[in-house]
Amino acid sequence: MNPKLKKVVIRPAGRMQVLSYKEAYQLCDDSNSGLNEVFRRCTLAVLNTGIKEDDPEVMLSANQNYKVKVQVKGRGIQLEFDNPPEYAFVDDEMIIGLQEHLSAVLRDLLYAKNQILDNADFDLSDSEDITNAIFHLSRNAGLIKSNRDPKIVVCWGGHSISLPEYKYTKHVGYQLGLRLFDICTGCGPGAMKGPMKGAILGHRKQRSDQPRFIGLTEPGIIAAESPNAIVTELSIMPDIEKRLEAFVR
Repeated sequence: MNPKLKKVVIRPAGRMQVLSYKEAYQLCDDSNSGLNEVFRRCTLAVLNTGIKEDDPEVMLSANQNYKVKVQVKGRGIQLEFDNPPEYAFVDDEMIIGLQEHLSAVLRDLLYAKNQILDNADFDLSDSEDITNAIFHLSRNAGLIKSNRDPKIVVCWGGHSISLPEYKYTKHVGYQLGLRLFDICTGCGPGAMKGPMKGAILGHRKQRSDQPRFIGLTEPGIIAAESPNAIVTELSIMPDIEKRLEAFVR
């Protein structure tokens, strides 16, 4: 790794440029009630996008010195990374798509904890409240668009598939892209990346300039299925059950 990348400081993109001191503290808090460990795991998964290793423990072991913390500054916040993976950089600059994914991690972890999980208005043992929570999470992430015809297709499949299977998923995505459908998957590699990669070509042939590539994940699985770089709208649900319902909703 370039020695200059031992420590990297970036400012999040979008509306997560400003956090309260409480939110910043939650992201740095490594106690059981804090978010630091899950924030570290999720950001590490984002920065490892594209590697072939799908064992979370192996990835964490290979990045034992990786740390991330949040600093509140006068002009907003900045993220400080110690020993980030080198794959996330081109000419010492972090890839823009990964910066957007990091902002999504910030947004969803904070919103889920403060507005859903620690909110007495939501009884997450109740089916109706769970559905309501998923709506709020999806709306906050910008997944729900008004005044647009529904044209999102969910492509369901795993991250570890053979090459012929991967080529088939790309062909499916290509045909969907030609018909101007948006793609939603679990955001990882394999059958989650193939449809998006194929759809890009289909959309470009139709001169569609705003296709949506939605990726739904959750903290317990993101390390094994790092978000692929094609995802334009990343959303991190609190757990696997809410992720599954989000696909349906």
